[in-house]
This record gives sequence, C-alpha cells and structure tokens, in this order.
Amino acid sequence: MRCVAYLAGLATCLSLSLPGSAQAQSSDYSTLTSPQPAQNWYLTLGAGVRYQPDYTGSDDYIFRVRPIISLGKGLKSTWWSAEDDAMLSIGFFSGQGWRIGFSGDLLWKRSAKVNPALVAMPETKFGAEAGGFVEFYPTSWLRARADLRRGIVAHDGVVADLKLDAFSNLGPWTLGVGPRMRIASADYVRTYFGTYGAMPGTGGFLQRFNAGVHTVGALAQLTYHWSDQLQTTAYVEYKHLVGDAARSPIVRPFGSRDSITIGLSASYSFDTGSNYSFGL
Repeated sequence: MRCVAYLAGLATCLSLSLPGSAQAQSSDYSTLTSPQPAQNWYLTLGAGVRYQPDYTGSDDYIFRVRPIISLGKGLKSTWWSAEDDAMLSIGFFSGQGWRIGFSGDLLWKRSAKVNPALVAMPETKFGAEAGGFVEFYPTSWLRARADLRRGIVAHDGVVADLKLDAFSNLGPWTLGVGPRMRIASADYVRTYFGTYGAMPGTGGFLQRFNAGVHTVGALAQLTYHWSDQLQTTAYVEYKHLVGDAARSPIVRPFGSRDSITIGLSASYSFDTGSNYSFGL
C-alpha cells in the first residue's frame, strides 16, 4: 500500500511540477479531444512482451506476448493510452475531454499441467471479457478511466477496473504514472481462487466468497514517439491482492500477494480514411 501511495503522490508531483508543459498542451487539447468532422478513424496495431506472474497470485514469472488493438477518432497520441488498458479498445463516442467505447480482453487457460502450484485448483478455460469503458479528462494532463467487463467462457463474473493517470510530454517522450484498483464479483474470485474443497487449515473459509476490491496497485510508463503514428513504450506495474483472493492457498503460502510486471511494446496507428460519426 505504501508503494501505491508513493506512486499516487508522484503522479501529483509530476503534474504540479510541469505547469508550462500542461499549458502548452491546452490549446491542442481542446481541439484534438473533440469529435470534429475532420478527424478520421485511426486503427492502432501493435504487440508487446511482458515479464509477469504466471497467474495472479503466483510467485513464478514468465514472458508473455500481448497484442494491441485500438480504434478511435484522431491519432492515438491525442488520447492517453496506458499499457494496462484493455487489449481491445474501440472508442465509439467522444466529446471534448471524454470518450466512451468497447473494452475487451483475452484470458489465458490455467491448469496444474502448466504450474504444479495449481494442483488443488479447478482448471480455468481460455476465454475473454467484454464490456465498455468511459474516459474523462478533467485537465490536459490527467485521465480518469473506468472499465466494466463480463467474462465469456473463462468465468461468469464481472470486473471493474478504475484508473487515474497523470501524464506529461517532454519533447518526443511522454511520461505517465497513476494508481489502479480492480473490483471483482464473487463469481470471478470463486473461479480463479476457489478450491475443489476446503484446504487444511482454512476452516472452509474459501468456500465463501464476497464481491469487493480485488487488487490495488500502480503503473508507470515512458513512451517515445518516433512519429505521430509510431511509438514504443517501457513500463512497470505493481499489484497487491486483497480480500478473499489474498487468502487463497495458491497465494498464501504458495504464492505472493505482491507482483511486479515489466514490459516493452511497440504500436503503429493507421489512418482508415474514414470520419464516420455515430451521432454524438
């Protein structure tokens, strides 16, 4: 929790220490984040590699590739994009300082065949999460985003991701940092942290699940813009498990409540040549 508080404070200090940069963005900000007819739709494609826990709560780390697919009006660089945003984001509607769209993620299969630490855990299927997101920009250097998604095949639960990012442009570089929180339904926790039966010493506790805060954490990333279309990003993400999931046998004593993810990614934005409007 101290790490979360520290990075949240760092985000505030970053934004307050660069007033000139924020003012320089202001004139472009009102133009680039409004749904003007002249703005075309841009398709952003890319990929990244992460060094991350094998699964949430694990202390075994693996490399994993992650695709990037995003569709929205205006170049991607005109909106803030965090590396932990949904794998698929489509911003259907936008106004001055806000966006609403589709949010989707892939979920990998998990079984004891892959990691012996999961021997007492039910196998989870490869699937996805689908829902929507809302972004709001109270200033030119601050983004608030909320995603709400439901599981498909992999689980029957609902997850909500809440994010706050302070960011600033320093020439071709963009630095961003901010806190994170995930809220999960009881079905989600049961699927990924429940056992076949009560584990010794748990008193059957793990057979009772509650919806609530699932993880808290923070993200920091540094992006280099080679052009308006091409960019590369390095980032680090911290997560801390809380609630019923933190008491699961795969987390305690065989895993860890705390995790660090380090990653690199590259993406390119293509002009589709279309400025079709959905009417908002």
